[in-house]
Amino acid sequence: MSNYQRMTKAQLIDELRKQQSKLQSPVDLDHSQKLDHELSVYQIELEMQNQELRETQQKLEDVRDHYADLYDFAPVGYATFNTQGVIEEINLTGASWLGRPRHELIGSPFSRWLDAKSLPTFFKHLQRVFRHGNSGPVADEVTLQCTQHQQREVMLESAPICNKKHNSLICRTALMDISERKKNEHIQYLAYYDQLTGLPNRMLLQDRLMQAISGSQRANTPVALLFLDLDRFKNINDSLGHAAGDLLLQETAQRLQRCVRKIDTVARLSGDEFILVLPEIANTVQVRVVIEHIFNAMTVPFYIAGHKLTLSASVGISIYPDDGTDVQSLIRNADAAMYHAKKDGRNRFRFYTEDMNIRALEALSFENSLRRALEGESLEVHYQPQVDVLSGRIIGLEALIRWYDPAVGWIPPMKIIPFAEERGLIEPIFDWVLRTTCEQSRAWQNAGLTPIPIAVNICALQVRQKGFAKKIARTLESTGMDARFLELELTESVLMQDSEATIAMVRELQHMGLQLSIDDFGTGYSSLSYLRQLPINKLKIDQSFISDVTTNPDAAAITSAIISMAKNLKLRALAEGVETKEQLSFLQAQKCDEIQGFYFSEALPPERCAQLLREDWSMEIAERH
Repeated sequence: MSNYQRMTKAQLIDELRKQQSKLQSPVDLDHSQKLDHELSVYQIELEMQNQELRETQQKLEDVRDHYADLYDFAPVGYATFNTQGVIEEINLTGASWLGRPRHELIGSPFSRWLDAKSLPTFFKHLQRVFRHGNSGPVADEVTLQCTQHQQREVMLESAPICNKKHNSLICRTALMDISERKKNEHIQYLAYYDQLTGLPNRMLLQDRLMQAISGSQRANTPVALLFLDLDRFKNINDSLGHAAGDLLLQETAQRLQRCVRKIDTVARLSGDEFILVLPEIANTVQVRVVIEHIFNAMTVPFYIAGHKLTLSASVGISIYPDDGTDVQSLIRNADAAMYHAKKDGRNRFRFYTEDMNIRALEALSFENSLRRALEGESLEVHYQPQVDVLSGRIIGLEALIRWYDPAVGWIPPMKIIPFAEERGLIEPIFDWVLRTTCEQSRAWQNAGLTPIPIAVNICALQVRQKGFAKKIARTLESTGMDARFLELELTESVLMQDSEATIAMVRELQHMGLQLSIDDFGTGYSSLSYLRQLPINKLKIDQSFISDVTTNPDAAAITSAIISMAKNLKLRALAEGVETKEQLSFLQAQKCDEIQGFYFSEALPPERCAQLLREDWSMEIAERH
């Protein structure tokens, strides 16, 4: 091979030019022309090759830009991490998700943009990639905390690659946005599961129960449905607050799930009501075993918000197909059985019977009638006089609800009030009685009658209700009644619940100028030290003691003790249910301050009561027969 052949074209052209410059003779001139020709040829070829090179380079740049665009603007984020989770590279999509320029992200830890719950997941993800990455891609879900108020659910799919520059492994990761999928999953979850407890809700319960019924038809085995309601849960919820109540429901749900088999369903119906579906049961003995597990679980104290709580439950049971062949009838009949378990004393269970359904329908009818009576203002307030023992004059009244139903006649208050408390009607009834009483008092004053205190009974729900005192103040203001002439009666059991809050509420009422009394005194468990803290004006001795005061030494001793205690505490003592002259004589001898009962007068409608007040009836009580 000649030296020319070993030269590149550029070197060859350069050499030819040198040779051309040395030529002088004609022969040399001919040779020069040849060299010129060869030089031109080589220059053309060289230019063509340069053009091809430029075109190839442009194509390479176009391909590189194309793939760079695919990398940077792909709908998937791409990032590279080292073993510590530091970002070594990230595409524009990933950088936009984190809300930072790419150059600020490189060199920073990826964990900075994860929420707290995702941190352990991410670092375990890296460990799996670098230890076992050869077995295939590693996938995990994390949450990016992109900004203060924006999150993004992301699937990390990673594999290890070799970093040839540093001869080490790095983690190449694809970040896929799964926020919409997670949102849809959450919507689907909310549609079928209770958000508070995580149990199946009413919709999923219906589906599970229908499946259990279908399975029962194929296998010819019964299905048991248990309707469970927590006893006195509302008292806990009202006294400790809804947050504590929610924690109690969550703990109850967990305990119930531990009492059943995997094939059983525990669902939350609403509030503190749960339903358990037990498919493929052999007999009722198996149901009783589950109920025994439930009652044992409920006897273990609950520790909620720093309080040790004891809780019980009432359970009603219906059996498919004996007690119903469809979802609604099974639930309705189990509910009726549960209601009777509560009426029988709570913390017990009852199997459904046909008689329960009849009584449940009667209760529903009574509730509807009571609601209509309240809405149609067919309820009435009657007023029973309270009489001074020494003078015999009427010195106060007690407002008592009355209801006349044309179908059954007068309905006693002892049937109305407990039923209203049970069915959630006591609050609107109290509001109506309070307003009616205040309006009546004001009407009597406008008619020229001398105002006297009128007592209204309040229940536990009102005492625990936030803003109760403000409600009383608004009613007084809107009706124009003077607070001095409104007396509120509370029972001992109500006063002892959540004592600190009760004392605060009672003092707030006292500051408003209201009179306060303890009703049914002697039947509760008040302590003298607690009683001294309350701004009470009067003790009302329960009529169960007065009815036996002349025949039972124990009743007489208790009554005498209550009167004596009231005097020592500078309180007035009122005896309820006085019906005979002998009872009155005993109370006079014990220096009781006031009486109330049929011996003097029953509760009277407003017109007849106004007549007594107008006549200022003050006949000597000792002379009354």
